[in-house]
Amino acid sequence: MTWGQRRAIVITVVILFFVLIVWAAFNATRLRGLSRNAVLVIDANGDIEEQRAPDIFGGLTGQLSPVLEDYLDAIDSAKRDSHITGLVVRIGPLDTGWSKLEEIRSHLLGFQASGKPSICYLGYDGIGNPEYYLATACKQIWLVPTAQVSITGMMAEELFLRGTLDKLKIIPEFYHIAEYKTATNTLTEKKFTPAHREEVDSVLRGIYGTYVNEASESRHVAAGQLEREIMAGPLLTSEAARDHVVDRLAYWDQVQSYFRAEYHGWHPVSLADYRPFVTGTSGPQIAVVYATGTIVSGNSGYSPTDGILMGGDSVASDIREARRDSSIRAIVLRIDSGGGSVVGSEVIRREVELARDAKPFVVSMSDTAASGGYWIATPANKIVAEPNTITGSIGVLTGKLNLAGLYALLGFSTDYVATSDNATLFSDQQNFTPQQQAYIQKSLQETYSQFTQGVAKGRGLTVEAVDKIGKGRVWTGAQAKELRLVDELGGLDRAIGVAKDLARIPASESVRIVRFPKEQSIFQWLLSREENPMDDTRSLSARLRELLPMSDTVQARIPFELRIR
Repeated sequence: MTWGQRRAIVITVVILFFVLIVWAAFNATRLRGLSRNAVLVIDANGDIEEQRAPDIFGGLTGQLSPVLEDYLDAIDSAKRDSHITGLVVRIGPLDTGWSKLEEIRSHLLGFQASGKPSICYLGYDGIGNPEYYLATACKQIWLVPTAQVSITGMMAEELFLRGTLDKLKIIPEFYHIAEYKTATNTLTEKKFTPAHREEVDSVLRGIYGTYVNEASESRHVAAGQLEREIMAGPLLTSEAARDHVVDRLAYWDQVQSYFRAEYHGWHPVSLADYRPFVTGTSGPQIAVVYATGTIVSGNSGYSPTDGILMGGDSVASDIREARRDSSIRAIVLRIDSGGGSVVGSEVIRREVELARDAKPFVVSMSDTAASGGYWIATPANKIVAEPNTITGSIGVLTGKLNLAGLYALLGFSTDYVATSDNATLFSDQQNFTPQQQAYIQKSLQETYSQFTQGVAKGRGLTVEAVDKIGKGRVWTGAQAKELRLVDELGGLDRAIGVAKDLARIPASESVRIVRFPKEQSIFQWLLSREENPMDDTRSLSARLRELLPMSDTVQARIPFELRIR
């Protein structure tokens, strides 16, 4: 009997009874069916992801954390479902990107065409710009009578660690091309450099403008009027109601009473319970390949600190499978990544190039598709981004942290022997030598040249034009469209529409979406034998790598922490 078979038997014996009990408890809604006057109740809060992270308990219970497609599919299905009489979105504090909020908003606005009521219920603390922006997509906004609406002017904030590193006697030594490639500024600086401040300010004002314009349009007020409310914020509850920033002050029981009185009863169904009833579509097949998280070479995985890791080999394999499947008419690559390994990025880019030569290939950009995330998009036939997508960042970087001072502070010591000077290139016990610095600069310049040439070829621009808008600078999707870095503005739906057009599928014809990677069942996940990412035998240097954006290789990535609220 093999190791895998023994493991399977043990797991099956231990959890089978538990699974049966939990399945019965959590599938009660599916077993009894939907009520005729059901109300879909969606809880929108926290971080909304593109791909589902491993979740053993969610897999056992069937109550998996929702990802973006769950929200969008449920809203679209509820629009058509005769069992659903209305929609309520309970909005709590959000920690997700502005492009995902744009995507959910567009589907909520589409729901209004059904004529069914939609209420965005603000019943929690922490109602700020993102929460209100999402709420404006419902027909009505209801607010708990004691809740403030903290819509204000926006700010962008980044954490800088240089002061901490100085106290720890750690020397950061990083190099980048060019001045706007600011991913390592969090380690090397104590505040924004002029170039860093310029690009962040530009992105911030772009997102703010989209927020004001789209929210005011949904609320049927002039943009100037909404901006005056924002500038006067935070708003007291009474002020929000007086100025029609919200439609009604109400409690949760009054939401229920509203549906009982107007729509023949209150029969709520949660997003998780509605998932089995979401109606799919048929027709020609289009693949949606997800490319999410920090890009690494090798296989995809999950890190407790970084979340989902996008393995170059894994994503390339998904694209290859979709390319070779003759039943798939077109491919959409859905990117949500700030980049990472240049090697991992290039492995994916090559497979995108091969797939584009075989069938229509469209990129759909989520919150972020920048640096390595933009690198993998360049060969596509068309690129579609949301106005608030963070993209561009055509630049590269590398470097290391010299931990010798920290080791001395802690009483540690190391010694070494080497066969050549460059054997110590990425040693964490010394700075780069002049000869090593020269190699680093040459390596960065070569990689940057490859990046700009790839963008120029894919976008039909000259290398000089790409360099002018490159230099590591990030742009919003709307700005990127003006610069010809993307072709159209819109979400995944629009990208699928573009793919249909390129594949000569009539716009009126429905298509069936085939998603990659295919989600593993709980049993498949348990039976997979993976290295433990939290191995306790790692060195101090390896542990610091979990906390800081360190690498021994050339990287194409954007700042790892930039909060815009």
